[in-house]
Amino acid sequence: MNNSFDELLEIHSRLDELFLEHQRGLLRLDLTVATAALEAYELELFAHMADEEDFMLPVYEERAVPPVGGAAEIFRGEHEKLRQYVVLFKEALGKLRDAKDLEKGVIWLLDSQTTFKRLQVHHDTREKKMLYPLLDEVMTAKESEELFKKLRLPPLGAGFRAVKTMGVFDL
Repeated sequence: MNNSFDELLEIHSRLDELFLEHQRGLLRLDLTVATAALEAYELELFAHMADEEDFMLPVYEERAVPPVGGAAEIFRGEHEKLRQYVVLFKEALGKLRDAKDLEKGVIWLLDSQTTFKRLQVHHDTREKKMLYPLLDEVMTAKESEELFKKLRLPPLGAGFRAVKTMGVFDL
């Protein structure tokens, strides 16, 4: 089996779909769906970032010559910002349950997610153009295969299927 790190872009697409479902729940004022989707998103995003930090970035730092803007520290810093945003979103979502003006609170939360989404798109683009191709270059097929076996969230991860199985929403 010849694994390419580009396969991990499937996870990025899945994450985008989960976050979209979270925002759809907000738009419909369905806090149950919004919460379930955000929790599934958090589970998968955090597992994916942990995989990158624990298994991919060490190899990248050791073997790759990153281009300008492609240092491992930048990826780690973006991961930390993404984690902080998700925690803030969960806190804000929890407060919406008791909001006197639910629509106003939802608008505020959606507005606050704009910066997050921009960071996410920028981060995904840099992984697609720098991290994953350079890992493909510096690792053998056997090394990639062994690394993929360690991933907490390989392509077709369990968290996504669990959410679909619960019937919370269709993706």
